[in-house]
Amino acid sequence: MSASPPETRPLVRDAIVDDSAAIAEIYNHYITAGGSTFDAETWKAKQIAEMLPTTVPECWLVSADGDKILGWGSARQFSVRHGFRLSLESAIYLSPDAVGRGVAQSLQQQVEERCRQHQIHHLVARIISTNQRSLEFHYRHGFELVGTQKEIGHMDGKWCDLTILQKIL
Repeated sequence: MSASPPETRPLVRDAIVDDSAAIAEIYNHYITAGGSTFDAETWKAKQIAEMLPTTVPECWLVSADGDKILGWGSARQFSVRHGFRLSLESAIYLSPDAVGRGVAQSLQQQVEERCRQHQIHHLVARIISTNQRSLEFHYRHGFELVGTQKEIGHMDGKWCDLTILQKIL
């Protein structure tokens, strides 16, 4: 009887232009499903390719299992104002078949590590208030509630609240 090959863990790495279509496909799933983003127009691979060459300390990371992209995470500029230069907004999105496999945790850890390497002090996450899975994920990762903006977004004919979380690194 032969031994099973060892289980490989997905690799978290910098996103490259070749990942653009997979990143767009993952994000577009959440646009279509609703409840995770205020975007209404789907992303195109070309748009992602133009966003990827970020300026340090911003980053785009992907979790890859071989050629398959399981999810992506980013830390992007919170504001163009100079006083916010050490604050970034983070986001994590997973392929539906990667949910519950630890992929988001690995991405979040690597996004935070990259931020620490570049002396980022503050991460912010803005989450649609009904998205309990995302809120619970962020709380598990040490984010704290800043507050809720009531009826700030309007999607599918109804007003939506936005919860703002922060993590001091």
